[in-house]
Amino acid sequence: MNNYYLTYERTEKTKYVSHLDFVRMFGRAMRRAHLPIAFSEGFNPHPLLGFALPLSVGYTSECEILEITLTEPLPLKEIMGRLNEVLPQGVKITAVSEGKSRMKALDYALYIVRAENLPESVEEFLSKESILIEKKTKSGIKETDIRPDIKSINVMQDRMEMVLRAGSRANLKPEVVINAMNKYIKGYESGDCEYHRKKIFDAQMSEIN
Repeated sequence: MNNYYLTYERTEKTKYVSHLDFVRMFGRAMRRAHLPIAFSEGFNPHPLLGFALPLSVGYTSECEILEITLTEPLPLKEIMGRLNEVLPQGVKITAVSEGKSRMKALDYALYIVRAENLPESVEEFLSKESILIEKKTKSGIKETDIRPDIKSINVMQDRMEMVLRAGSRANLKPEVVINAMNKYIKGYESGDCEYHRKKIFDAQMSEIN
């Protein structure tokens, strides 16, 4: 078996496609590209695909990572070329690599947030020891402190850049942070927002790609 890691981007044209539909789309694309994709064993075999961090509906991204397993080796450029020929508009493979997976090391993500209104400053917001939000769980609604999962927030002229915890240990979405800002920053109302995932990192803030 041969493992490959595909970096791909999702643009406005595919930001409302659900993760489940995206999994199916890639499975079809593998078959249309005539790649020797490996399948799971059992009564219901499926293509061996692994997504690093499923993207929320409504988000765009330039750093999504997909792990695929092929039954025979192929040149990296050939894998990229075959897939890009059959993938729909709004999805594009930008890099292909092989070797030891770093997907389990995923710990942070950088998001670009564009809002109708940006706060003048987030210093007071970030200085709080705890930032409590209501989170729905199986046992009901409970308060959760999201402050430990916020590494940094920087306000630019036309956007905010947020580095937030992502991966198996915790996964904080930027829209949750925006809702908390609306609650904690006096007089602030964000209005409509756009969310874009730009980079993903490991615990040492080394970019994963």
